[in-house]
Amino acid sequence: MSNKYLLIGFVFCWGNIGLFYTLYFFEYETTFIGVVKELTLIPSYLAGFTFAIWIFIRIIRYIIGIYRKQKI
Repeated sequence: MSNKYLLIGFVFCWGNIGLFYTLYFFEYETTFIGVVKELTLIPSYLAGFTFAIWIFIRIIRYIIGIYRKQKI
């Protein structure tokens, strides 16, 4: 998976979480929103953290690769 798609997934997951908490903040809670929130909130958290860790690992591997090339 390319970095572009990781970032898109990361933003989409945290955007989903932000949307539901914004609706909660403004006290706009219908039955449909409650059902969709319950079905998507936990997967959004898990995917958001997973994508963030995956991006972080790729950045570290890239930095280490540049350092190894300069060392030789």
